Amino acid sequence: MAARDKTDQTRQKIIQATDDLLYHKGFNLMSFSDIAEASDVPRGNIYYYFKTKDEVLTAVIQYRISQMKNMLDEWNKTIPGPLERLKRYTRIPLNEMHDVIQYGCPIGTLNSELGKVQRELQIESKQPLTIFKRWIKKQFNELIPNADAESLTTHFLVRTQGLAMIAYIYKDEKIIQNEVKALNQWLDQLAS
Repeated sequence: MAARDKTDQTRQKIIQATDDLLYHKGFNLMSFSDIAEASDVPRGNIYYYFKTKDEVLTAVIQYRISQMKNMLDEWNKTIPGPLERLKRYTRIPLNEMHDVIQYGCPIGTLNSELGKVQRELQIESKQPLTIFKRWIKKQFNELIPNADAESLTTHFLVRTQGLAMIAYIYKDEKIIQNEVKALNQWLDQLAS
């Protein structure tokens, strides 16, 4: 039992270190040596868990999905009503402002990178955004039952991803602050 726990812990350590590397360095520039250094797991041992970078990426995507689902489940339980839940979502870039300014959105930047030359991996890497999209659409359906929730969801995602991208390009916190405020005002108008 203890050996199995250690194996699971080592695998998780590799996945979490790779998640961070993907965000800060990107998939194409990241190497197994980088993963070994970041995870403090010898490079040879990493091959026991993952034979290729693609396998590590798949594990990281599954990890991100698990983290996101847990977060959204928690929000559904603790935040009353769809308007407040959507507003909570808009605070993600505010809460992660330093990283967004330095590296962009972790989901958006990875998809942008992979979509250029590794289309099959990009298809897999968009799963986290798809989960957010379904959740957001559900909130809009609940908030405004007869509205076009698909269009509202697309508009909402475009604004949140766009503000992250533009803030990253210009390295400007005010973009995040101003656009989150405007997005929340838009949500209030929709709800009234």
